Amino acid sequence: MYPDIHELSQFYQTRLGEMVKLCVTRRLATLWPNMAGRDVLSLGFGSAFIEQWQEDARRLVNAMPARQGVEQWPAAGNVQSVLVDPLALPFAENCFDKILVAHFLEEAADPLQSLYQLTRSLVAGGRLVLVVPHRIGLWSATSRTPFGHGRSFSYFQVLRLFEQAGLICTARAQALFAPPHPWFASSANINAWERTGEIFWPFLGGVLLVEATKMRMVDPRTPQVRPVFLPKASP
Repeated sequence: MYPDIHELSQFYQTRLGEMVKLCVTRRLATLWPNMAGRDVLSLGFGSAFIEQWQEDARRLVNAMPARQGVEQWPAAGNVQSVLVDPLALPFAENCFDKILVAHFLEEAADPLQSLYQLTRSLVAGGRLVLVVPHRIGLWSATSRTPFGHGRSFSYFQVLRLFEQAGLICTARAQALFAPPHPWFASSANINAWERTGEIFWPFLGGVLLVEATKMRMVDPRTPQVRPVFLPKASP
């Protein structure tokens, strides 16, 4: 069942939600340490993660899919959130330097077409980060959190999707090594679990973060018309 905007918003006000926000935000800050002057798009529910870029980014758009619903973001000031059809994004080609996709692809009706739409809007040399539930992680095995709904992914499945959408992987990371239970959500426990997981079981994080850049700008499912040379028949 597709989690709506109210469920997602309420989750990020809980202890588990704060834990997710802290861990994923830390990873994103490592992948993208300098966002000054960048044009940034968030698709899905990135409200919990993009606050760190508000002061530095030149333009920040928080797009939410129609099936999920939309909320005002930020809570005060100019509205930067918009409701979109993810299969027909209302953005020009080559207009975003950075794209964050979170709480979206696991419930997307057509993940490949959605990624193709995002690739179209990504500038040459730009970066896209996909945040998805890890198939072998504990967070995808419980409905206690939004990561337990819809699809979960392995790293190689993400690579395959990237390849088909014209993207090439440039970096990867994992987060949420602690079990998805509020008892582990204190600040002291979070840091200890993340450090321990990174050292002893680095491939068992609950969430995958995979970064990619544009490799080509061709829809792989669109038939390509190729000219064929037909010599003129001699009389």
